[in-house]
Amino acid sequence: MKRVLHVGPVESRGGMQATIKHHLKHPPIDWNTEFINTHVDGSVIAKVNAWRIAKKELKSRLKNNPPDVVHIHTATSYSWWRKIRAVKMCIGANVPVILQIHAGNFNTFLHNSSSIKAEFFKLTSHSLVTPVALTPRHKREIGLENMQVIGSPAPPIREIITSNRKPNLMILLARPSPIKGHQLAIKATQELRTRGHDVQLHLSGVSPDHKWVGKLGPEQGIHARGWLTGKQKDELLTTAGLLLIPSDYEGMPVAAMEALSCGLPVVASPACQGILGDGGIIVENLDSNAWADAIEEILKDTAGWEKMASAGPASVTLQTPEMLGKQWAELYQNSLQETIE
Repeated sequence: MKRVLHVGPVESRGGMQATIKHHLKHPPIDWNTEFINTHVDGSVIAKVNAWRIAKKELKSRLKNNPPDVVHIHTATSYSWWRKIRAVKMCIGANVPVILQIHAGNFNTFLHNSSSIKAEFFKLTSHSLVTPVALTPRHKREIGLENMQVIGSPAPPIREIITSNRKPNLMILLARPSPIKGHQLAIKATQELRTRGHDVQLHLSGVSPDHKWVGKLGPEQGIHARGWLTGKQKDELLTTAGLLLIPSDYEGMPVAAMEALSCGLPVVASPACQGILGDGGIIVENLDSNAWADAIEEILKDTAGWEKMASAGPASVTLQTPEMLGKQWAELYQNSLQETIE
């Protein structure tokens, strides 16, 4: 059995963590998966210490018990500065690297700094490094021709009876970042309620005392749930009527894959263009009134909503554990051919 070592935020909240845990739970055939955690939620000191420990562990493994492949997961900013060092360590140890880019705004991150862009293109041109984007659009925006494309994982497909769902229950599952659109979703919900729709919006990532929530609460249709347990998230995914993704940027959001796989219709921004199939709709403008209009149209069209729910699972058939496992196994195997003798 060959071994792949995942390097990334295994113990932090968010989409990268969910993706890495999927890899650990569903290893490709003939591959064993291991991991090194690089990040923790908490203070700056805690984050720095987590990276120091991870760097020391990676150095030790590369020297004493090197894996066949190292799969590095990165976003932007400090995540990138940590991972760039990990990539260089692997190159120095002659170990192939899969560099998976998760951030939907990675192209903006690159183009805002000529030095970062130059370093990225230099590293990814190395024969031992295989860069991976989440979607063809993601690859085009980054502008790297030799990138491979493998999307985010979807859970095993589950058929949820639509009669068990509550069409007026909307959810947003994301970290509390301004680019994720929590404020837009809240405003759209308020607008829908002024139009007479008894919609309820459940938000993950933000607590009731968050500044975006203010004095709004369940009586106003806003349920700020903080970080959800797996059981709580699954309950929402299987009972809600809509998943909202009003993000400025996305690669291939895990929440969308989770929703589509169980027949939960998705309303998303153009950041999700091309990944929803017939299981959701795209709202072109990041404007709360435009979102309220789109959601209102869905609420009035029960047959259309049911059609989206039925189409969701078919939209993620290429992202199931079995299909992704085959893709990753092939990519890992191909990367071994580049090992310098």
